[in-house]
Amino acid sequence: MLRRLSAISSPLRLTLTLGLALAAGVALAQDEAENPVVRARMEAMQKIKVQTGILGDMAAGKTAFDATRAEAAKQELIALGDQIEPLFAAAEDDPASDALPDIWTSPAEFRQKANRMLKGAMGLETGSAGRLGDSMNALSAACKDCHGRFKM
Repeated sequence: MLRRLSAISSPLRLTLTLGLALAAGVALAQDEAENPVVRARMEAMQKIKVQTGILGDMAAGKTAFDATRAEAAKQELIALGDQIEPLFAAAEDDPASDALPDIWTSPAEFRQKANRMLKGAMGLETGSAGRLGDSMNALSAACKDCHGRFKM
């Protein structure tokens, strides 16, 4: 297992680690959100995490590479990426949310970061595990950048 992990690029390894660490917290917070707008945002982010996890597991060799499944995950990420900006259009909050108010005070920057995630998803190469792993670096960086700026 350690040999397989050491073969994964550092950004991808970081993304996989962060995704696993946040999984439990996101799932619990989702159940606690009372505001339906916030709950929809959290559900979309959870779906992004799930699809990214599917791809990361394939790239890391944790699961068998399946080009059809990888392409389906990519397409789901693209569809979800298209929803980010509209989901955050209304400045609604909920105690269960980790979104910072800066999303609404810096909308151009948030839009740029959301578009970077979408571009990263569109750039995923689903032809082989190796190409997938290499192409996930842009998506991982976009997610990390946005969460570092706009998530508690």
